[in-house]
Amino acid sequence: MYNAPADPPVTTRTSALRPLGKPYKSVTDVQSVSLLGLGIVIGVVLGAGVALLTAPQSGRDTRESLSRRVRRARGQPSGMWERLGRELKRAAVLKQKERKIASARVTEDTSKVEHR
Repeated sequence: MYNAPADPPVTTRTSALRPLGKPYKSVTDVQSVSLLGLGIVIGVVLGAGVALLTAPQSGRDTRESLSRRVRRARGQPSGMWERLGRELKRAAVLKQKERKIASARVTEDTSKVEHR
């Protein structure tokens, strides 16, 4: 006698489509982000402390060196912009001179063609 294969177990549609893991509403992203930020801040503070403790200079020399660097860094952007402005002005003057020379050449060439 022929026995038909058994039907696969019946699963309900809702159980097959149910996502795995925690529901979206219970995920705490704010906690994760705040812990990451706190970890970064603590790491920066500890790293700076270790760097100052293991510096090859005395504390006073290190502080003076850091303050000089900060003063230089604050003054650089304005100087950098001033240099850029001067360079752009020079480039504009050169461009105007080139245009005058080219215009004079065109005028000279057209006058030669007209005299022929």
